[in-house]
Parts: sequence; structure tokens; C-alpha cells
Amino acid sequence: MIRPNPENYRVDRSAEALIKKIRQRTENLFTTKQLMCSEAVLTVLNQGLKGGLSPEMAVRLTSGLPEGFGGSGCTCGALSAGIISLGLFLGRNGPGFFNNRAVYKASRELHDRFKACFGATCCRVLTKNIKLGTQRYYRLCAQKAGTVAEQAARRILEQKSELIEKADWTYVNQSDSNIDGRIHQLTNIFRS
Repeated sequence: MIRPNPENYRVDRSAEALIKKIRQRTENLFTTKQLMCSEAVLTVLNQGLKGGLSPEMAVRLTSGLPEGFGGSGCTCGALSAGIISLGLFLGRNGPGFFNNRAVYKASRELHDRFKACFGATCCRVLTKNIKLGTQRYYRLCAQKAGTVAEQAARRILEQKSELIEKADWTYVNQSDSNIDGRIHQLTNIFRS
């Protein structure tokens, strides 16, 4: 039996590989119904790129954003969480009129890319004719959340490439099945 040489199997730890994994993990957390769109975006970016928030705090900060600000249908929750994520990594650390240009530019780019890709930023428009809670809803909204996480990660890593080596690759490589998602949900219920 010929055994493969482990030296031939380099783990791809490039920016593009990390961005792809961030997108996949975000979509996975949403489609397995562990987190809502906005929660998944901030949680994955924060934990994957080691933003410093506890997982609980990331969820708390974004828990009012799903379905366009608490179900009101306004701005897409995933997009809003993407902007918050940009602030976490690129935002200013204190007062000063001109030290916010990086996060402004990145936020504008994220918004404009999202709108160009999906035609709108309003959740009500994005989910028109889609029944909430259906497989179609989860599939389409997971795509939007994944796109936001991908684009936000790209903007963050363009300015902070050192995060590639510091990233939590174990976390971003995880993928849960629907059964795993249900188990996580039940575990969290019993912890409360």
C-alpha cells in the first residue's frame, strides 16, 4: 500500500481560503438554524478573526437586527452586522474627525456591493414572496449572510493581513449538520 506523503498536502491558509471558510461557516450557522443572519455574520467574523468579543456578546449585539431590524423589514440584518463587523476591526478607537476614513470607505463598499449583487438593501424587498421559515428562505438568506461575511472579511483582511495567521482556523473549518444544529439549540436551552 502506498501512503500519501503529508508534505504534499499543504493546508491552504491564504486570505482567499480564509474568506471562503468564513462564508461557509456563516451560511452553515444560519441554515442549521443555530443563529439568525446578523448573529451568524458577526459571530463568525469575530471568532474567526479573533475580534475580542465573547460569542455571547456577538449574538447579543446583533440579535435585534434579523428580518430588517426586529422583523420591521428595514435594512437587511446581515448587512447591518457586516457594518458592525467592519467597525469592530477597522473602526476608530476614540475621538478624531479624520480617523474614521478606513471604516467609512469599507462600509460604503460593502453596502454598494450588496446592493449591486441583490438589487436592494431592504429586507422587505429582498424577501418579497418568500415565506419566512421555509427552506427557500433559509437558502436565500444564507446566501446573503454568506456574501456579507465574505465581503466584510475581504475588506478587513485587505487592511489587516496579519489576521490571516492569527485566525481561528479550527472554528472556521467547522461545519454542522441540521442534527448538530438542533443539538446545539437544545444544549443552549438547557443552559439558560
